[in-house]
Amino acid sequence: MTQLELLKELLGNPDSSDAILQFCLDCASDVICDIRNSDKVESKYLKIQIKIAIEIFSKMGAEGQTGHSENSISRSYETGDISPSLISQIVPFGKTPYSTIRVVV
Repeated sequence: MTQLELLKELLGNPDSSDAILQFCLDCASDVICDIRNSDKVESKYLKIQIKIAIEIFSKMGAEGQTGHSENSISRSYETGDISPSLISQIVPFGKTPYSTIRVVV
């Protein structure tokens, strides 16, 4: 099963186009690759990529919301696009200002 198919399944096969869901996956991939200093999402981070993509998709239309209450439903988002609890699961790849090597998987 591809990441896109898994994302669609976990979201309950939303009416959103594949392009929107792929955009969410690509954004999640960018975050992971930036932290890991990598060109590709490593296999151990594929589940985190899905979780981040779900979080990005869920916040569409309510970006930056800091609080909302309606009919006993309350929403508030942490600062930033992705919650720190997900970011903390990605182990940064150490680099120095003189590093020229990127991890290529």
